[in-house]
Amino acid sequence: MTAKAKKIIPVSADWRARIEANLHRASAQRVREMFSEINPHLVGDKMFESRWSDIRMDAAVLVPIINRPEGATVLMTVRSTNMPSHPGQISFPGGKAEPGDADRVATALREAHEEVNIVPEAADVIGSLGIHKGGLGFSVTPVVAIIDPNADIKPCPREVGEIFETPLSFVADLRNHITEEREHKGTKYNMFAAPYGRFHIWGLTAGILRTLAETLQDKRPAP
Repeated sequence: MTAKAKKIIPVSADWRARIEANLHRASAQRVREMFSEINPHLVGDKMFESRWSDIRMDAAVLVPIINRPEGATVLMTVRSTNMPSHPGQISFPGGKAEPGDADRVATALREAHEEVNIVPEAADVIGSLGIHKGGLGFSVTPVVAIIDPNADIKPCPREVGEIFETPLSFVADLRNHITEEREHKGTKYNMFAAPYGRFHIWGLTAGILRTLAETLQDKRPAP
């Protein structure tokens, strides 16, 4: 079933208060080893671990939630096909931490300004999720912020090919979060995914969306 065919259930009006309160949960603040979490059978596998670089990179992304009149949305980007890493993939605005950044919140805000022109004054940061570790040595801190709907959002053509918004109600529905099977040199493995219409959201970005969805639930997610 495609995302367009799925029923999008409106998220309750208290979504902001719920995120703020639930960000304190241990499940929201835990360090997530994304690949090993859904591929425990491949932990320690030399062939698979050779896929990842030895580079260790601290990064942060902004998870921008916009309170539109028709319902809150989550802003996402499609990386430019000219980018040297992950071209054409769906992501959040963000990138590598720089020495001048006071913390990972500063990193996320700086990168969002550079990539999609969201000025820091237009972002009301409500908290951060725990570190999400993905392939290629990335350790990413997702920073959740409410964005002024009047913000002058526009892509930096060098880095962003397209901007789109996903309904927060779609993200909040755990049924829209799946794992999909892929194959590398004859070995099958799983990846997080959250397909939405023509946008195939997968990998680390989909894993972060899954954690955000968990913060919108009344009950703590099962471990």
